Amino acid sequence: SAFNEHWPYSALVPAGIGGAALCWLLCGRQRKTIDIGDGWWGHGEKPTKKEDTRISPFQVEVSEDVIKDLHDRLDHTHYFSPLEDSQFHYGMNSETLKKVVSYWRNTFDWGKQVEIINRYPHYTTNIEGLNVHFIHVKPPNLHAGQKAIPLLMIHGWPCSFYEFYRIIPLLTEPGKLGLDANFTFEVICPSIPGYGFSEAPHKGFNAIGAARIFYKLMLRLGFNEFYLQGGDWGSFIATTMSQMKPE
Repeated sequence: SAFNEHWPYSALVPAGIGGAALCWLLCGRQRKTIDIGDGWWGHGEKPTKKEDTRISPFQVEVSEDVIKDLHDRLDHTHYFSPLEDSQFHYGMNSETLKKVVSYWRNTFDWGKQVEIINRYPHYTTNIEGLNVHFIHVKPPNLHAGQKAIPLLMIHGWPCSFYEFYRIIPLLTEPGKLGLDANFTFEVICPSIPGYGFSEAPHKGFNAIGAARIFYKLMLRLGFNEFYLQGGDWGSFIATTMSQMKPE
C-alpha cells in the first residue's frame, strides 16, 4: 500500500522536528554577543579632540511665531471630495480630516501641552556626534539607605518618550500610589536619534548604533548596571544592548 511504501520516510518527520527542537534548546543556551564597537554620526569627519561629555538641561519651547505659522498653514488647507462610500479604503477620508484640522486649529492648547511635556526634567548630551535628548526622573522619596533601581525605557515607532509619562509615577513613587515602595525606579527615557528632540543621524545608522549610544548614555549617567524596557524598535535596541553587554 501507499502507507507501507512511505512509512519509513514518515518517521523522519518527528525525528526532524525533535532534532530542530534540540538544536533550538542547545543554541538558545549559547550566549550570542555583539561587538560594541564605536561610531560617528555627526557632520563631517570625527574630530580628534576628546568628546564633550557635558549633560545640559533642556526645555521644550514653542514660540508664538511657530504656532502662528502652523495656524496659517491649517487655515489654507485644501480639501477634496471623498469618493462615495469609500470610507478609508483609499486613504484618509477628507470629511474626517476636516474635523482633525479643526480640532488642531481651534481647540488644541499648545501652551498646556508644553507644560505637560516639561513636567519632567529634560536633558541633552552629545554622543558620537549627535545631540541626544532624554528625560531623567529620580524618585523624590527614598527610605534611608534605599537605592533606586535604574531603568532605561526606549520607545518605538511612531512613538516618543512621551508614551511613558503615565507610568513614570508608578515607577518613581510607588508607595504614594499604594504599591510596594521597595521597588522604586530611577527612570531614563531617551529619544532615539532622529525622533523627538534627538538629532538625526546620517545614512547607515541602525539598531546597533542606537544601542551603543544608549549604553554610553547610561555610563555617562553613572550606571554600569541597569534594567531595560523597550517596545517595537525600542525592544530591538534593548535586545541589542543586552547582547553587547550580557553580563
